[in-house]
Amino acid sequence: MTFTPFDPLAAKNTQVNEAALGALTREISNILSSYVGWFDPFAELIQNALDSVEARSVLETSAGSQAGYQPAIKVIVDLDDNALTVSDNGVGLDQEKFQQFLAPNFSFKTGMTRGHKGVGATFVAYGFNYLRVTTRSPGFAASGRIIGARSWLNSSSHGTNPKVEPDETPLADDEFPNTDRGVSITVRFDDNTHPRQLDWIKASTAETWHKILSLKTGLGSITEDKHISVSIVVVSGGNTDRLDLSGTSYFWLHRSSAKSATVRDLEQKSREIFEKFGPGRTLPDKFRNLDFIYDTWTTEELAQIMGSSLDEEESSVMKKHTPTVSVEYGYTAKLWSGFNEGLKIRAGYRVLTAGIQLAANNMPQGEVITIPLNRNIGRQNQIHFLIHFNNYSPDLGRKGFHRELTDFAKTVSRHISESVLPKYRTSLKANTGVSPDLVRELKIGEWKAEMQKHEESSPLVLASEHFFKPTERVSITSAPTREQDVIALFNQLIAGGVIRGLSIMSTNERFTYDSLYRIAFDLDTSLYVHDAVTNPLGVPQGTAEVLSGKVTEPRILEYKFSLDGFIEDIDTHDKNIKDVDLCIVWETGSGYKERYGITSLLVPENVDQRQYHGVTHTLTDLESGARLCDLIVLEELISTLNDPSSQEDAQRSKYE
Repeated sequence: MTFTPFDPLAAKNTQVNEAALGALTREISNILSSYVGWFDPFAELIQNALDSVEARSVLETSAGSQAGYQPAIKVIVDLDDNALTVSDNGVGLDQEKFQQFLAPNFSFKTGMTRGHKGVGATFVAYGFNYLRVTTRSPGFAASGRIIGARSWLNSSSHGTNPKVEPDETPLADDEFPNTDRGVSITVRFDDNTHPRQLDWIKASTAETWHKILSLKTGLGSITEDKHISVSIVVVSGGNTDRLDLSGTSYFWLHRSSAKSATVRDLEQKSREIFEKFGPGRTLPDKFRNLDFIYDTWTTEELAQIMGSSLDEEESSVMKKHTPTVSVEYGYTAKLWSGFNEGLKIRAGYRVLTAGIQLAANNMPQGEVITIPLNRNIGRQNQIHFLIHFNNYSPDLGRKGFHRELTDFAKTVSRHISESVLPKYRTSLKANTGVSPDLVRELKIGEWKAEMQKHEESSPLVLASEHFFKPTERVSITSAPTREQDVIALFNQLIAGGVIRGLSIMSTNERFTYDSLYRIAFDLDTSLYVHDAVTNPLGVPQGTAEVLSGKVTEPRILEYKFSLDGFIEDIDTHDKNIKDVDLCIVWETGSGYKERYGITSLLVPENVDQRQYHGVTHTLTDLESGARLCDLIVLEELISTLNDPSSQEDAQRSKYE
C-alpha cells in the first residue's frame, strides 16, 4: 500500500512556521543529546518491539485467540551494511499512528510499557540519516523511509524538512512480509551517529550479540518471559549467523557455572545442620567449593534484611518504587574478566562487570555503578547487583536515575555485601588457582630416593605402533574379590588409556606403603581435557593447559580392596593419612562415615575439582571439609562409564 510523503513534525503542529520549526528542532536536539550510550539504538528498537508483542498478547487474550499467537522478535545486526533491523509481530501501526509516531513527545504507550515518554521514536527518526519503517496491521500496510534527518538537524539552515517517503525496495528482514501484522524498523549508522560503526565492538556471532543484548537491552528482562521467540541474525563478511531462542531474561554468570547455591538455601542448610549437630559442622559438598552464591529478594524480604538501616528518604523509595534486588557473588573477579575475554570482542572492552546495574520498566538501564564498600573493598569486584524499580522511568533517553534511587541502591548493595553475603563466603571455592599439590616436590626419605635410582638404572620401555591399540574392553572378566584383583584392574585401565597420565614406579617391600607414582602431563594436552562423552575422567581445560609438560615428583599410592581397610590402617597408626596421596579401591565400604567425608568428582558440578586424570573422589575431613587424599573407586568409575546418567543421581544420593 502506497501513501503520500509526509513530514513527521506536522503531527505536532497544523502549521510548521519558522518559529515553531525552531522550537521543534531544539526539542529534538535536546532529545538526541540525552542518548549517549553505545547500545541506546538497540535498547529503543527492542523495547518498542517488546511492548508491541505484549500489547498484541493482551488483544489476542481478550479475543480468545491467544493460543494461536506466538510473540516473536527478530534482531538483525548487519555489520557489512552497518545497519540494525528490529522486527516484531506485534500490533503494528494503523495509518494515523504511522504518520504520528516519529514526532517528539508523541506516544501511544501507557504507563505499563517500557518506554512511555514519546522520545524514543524521535531519537530513532532524527538520530540517523537512514530510517526505514514497515508496518502491517488490519486494513493498512506501508513501508517508508526518511533520509538525511540527522544531517538536516545538524544544519544551520535546516532547509526542507525531511519526509517519510514510500519505499518498495526489498526489506532488510526478508521474512517480515510473511508476518500478518507488526513493525520492522531499519537504521543505518554513519559518521554522524552514535555509534558510528557497529563492528567497532568486534562482535561477529549471533551468540555473542545475544549475550550482549541480554545485558544492555530489554532482551535482558528482569522478569523472565519464556513465551517470546527471539531470533538474532548477524551478517559479517558475507556470512550469516543465526540464533533462535525462546524467552527473554537478564544474563547471569551463575546460570552457566558448574556449582552455585542461593543465599536462602545456604541459610536453611546451615540452620538444619546446627540444630542436628551443633556448631562446627561443615555443610555438605553440595554447598561447598561454589563458583557463585546468588539470590533475589522481593520488597518485603528486602525490608526484613535492611531492618532499620534505611533512612527516611530510602524508606520512601522502598514504599513508592517497590524494588527487587538480585545478586551474584563469585569466588573471584576473574569470572567477570573471563566472561568478557570469552566473548572475543574488542580488546579491553567489558560488557559485564561487577557492581550495581539499575533497572526499570523490566529492563536494565544505564551503566553499572560501583558498590561503595566501607571494608573489604576488593570484594566489590566479585559481586554484581541488579536492582529494579517499579513505577519509574529514567530521565529523557538514557541520562540515568534520580539521585535518591541511586543512593538507595548503593545503601542496599553495601549492606548486603557487608552483612549478608560474608556469612557464606567460606562456601565459595578458594581463590588460589591451580592446586599447589600438583607442582610441589614430594619426598619421603630414602625410599623415594632408592626407587628413583632404580628407575634410572633399570628403565622399562615398551613402545611400538603395533601395540596399545584400543580393544574397547578390559581382559578381566569378573568383579575383583581381593586386593590383587584391584591392582590388576587398575593397571589395565592405565594401559588402556581409560586413566591417563599416571606413571607407576617399581617398589620394594621394605617400606610401609604399596607403591609410588608420578602425575605426568607430558602428552598432547587434549588427551587430558574433560569431555562429558569422550573423556569423562579428564580435568578442566585450564588445569591441563597450566600443567602441560609438567611431571611431578614421586607420590605415594595405596591399594585396598575396600576403603575400610585403608581407614583401619590409619586408625591403628600403621599408616599416616598425611603421607598418602592416592588410594585405589574397588569399593568404599562404610567405615569412613564416622570421621571422614567423600566428595564425588563423577558428577558434572564437581569436575573442576579434579586435579589430574582419572581421580573419581576425594577423601575429606568430616569437620573441616579439608581434602586428605585422592581416591579412585574402580567399581563406581566403571559404573559411571557404562551408565553415566543414572550414576550421577546415585553419586549425589550416596555422598550428598
